[in-house]
Amino acid sequence: MLRLAAFIALVVSLALSGFASVISAQAQGIQATASVENSFPQGLLFHLVASSDAMITDVRLRYQIRPEGALTSVVPEFESSANIDITFTLEGNNPPRLYLPPGTAVDYFWEIEDAAGNAFSTERATVVYDDIRFPWRLLTAGVINLHWYQGSEDFAQEMLEVAQRTIEDMSALLGAQVEFPIHVWAYANPSDMQAALIQESESYERRIITAGARVSKDTVLILNSGAALDTLRHELAHVVNAVAGEGPFGSLPAWLDEGTAVLAQEEDPFGYHVALERAVASGDVLSVPSISSPPGDPNNVILFYGQSWSLVSYLIDTYGPEKFAQLFATFKAGATTDDALSEVYGFNQRGLEDGWRQSLGLPPLERPEGGPTESPAGTGGPAQSNDDGSSGLLVGLIAGLVALAAVVGIGGYLLSRRLS
Repeated sequence: MLRLAAFIALVVSLALSGFASVISAQAQGIQATASVENSFPQGLLFHLVASSDAMITDVRLRYQIRPEGALTSVVPEFESSANIDITFTLEGNNPPRLYLPPGTAVDYFWEIEDAAGNAFSTERATVVYDDIRFPWRLLTAGVINLHWYQGSEDFAQEMLEVAQRTIEDMSALLGAQVEFPIHVWAYANPSDMQAALIQESESYERRIITAGARVSKDTVLILNSGAALDTLRHELAHVVNAVAGEGPFGSLPAWLDEGTAVLAQEEDPFGYHVALERAVASGDVLSVPSISSPPGDPNNVILFYGQSWSLVSYLIDTYGPEKFAQLFATFKAGATTDDALSEVYGFNQRGLEDGWRQSLGLPPLERPEGGPTESPAGTGGPAQSNDDGSSGLLVGLIAGLVALAAVVGIGGYLLSRRLS
């Protein structure tokens, strides 16, 4: 009777709280009812009610983030008893430990053991961690799944067409094929999107407005306003870049990844070209090894994008798109930056830098006699960042860039967000 009352209470609780699914099972003297609630953006709430003829001594939740996550085991706190009621929260935005983008599918099941030696597992089930705050609509074409909840269907259709063309164009350029569905989540305003993005420090969030981000291999978040179409092109280019060039030892150098993403854009709304021209005129361009990772100095962010774009354009215009695609393939095979450049073009980062500078009318860099011919330690690898495959396009209102904004005629800057 006690077990029946506990089960009835659970069913009533689930009906009132909106749990996503309920699984009941019984075997070997153990009865269990498992459920999960989507509490976006806080996370997933897993709930287990179980009973046995003997004391329950061990309970584990096993979950796997699809499609590529490892099977993970969690042992929640509970007091050993013949009847247990456990709730465990899998936090959806707890970097660097875990970040779950909207639409993430999570497989899960519970394992239960009692003092009599009985062992039991619930059936494996799947829950999808959707952003349940908004009434999403869906348009699909090819590999693109466009989710939006505000704005006209005509503009959503235009975004879908732009997304398709971008995937096709960048795949053709890089010799890559995207063979998995891509989900684009278009948010109406920054405050709506903020909760879906990876959590940053409070000071960071005050200074930055994110226009778009590739938050996982197959998921892109963008603002459905302003420069939405170019943001979409930029972020989807990152998806193709990763397919074409991310290898077993890391991701692409930042200048190659971001420069190729800017190349996919049709406009220059943030003044990259102006920032580059100003740096070239003063001779203050950045060294190639220094932009293997995004710049730490916010004053160099727009120049970083402009110079990355210029380097990529130089390689394509001078040596052709075939070699450029080969460069990505060489990175994918596991080559370091210098090795990849040497194999494809016959020069390393120093040679790239000198050739690019010459194309802009700048002299080669003066380097100490007997200095290294390769890149400095820590910058010669495929990429030097904590990227897990996620990049972002950010528009920030930062006090340190006010002077630069006045020069280039913008109120913000773009920054590559590296999500881990």
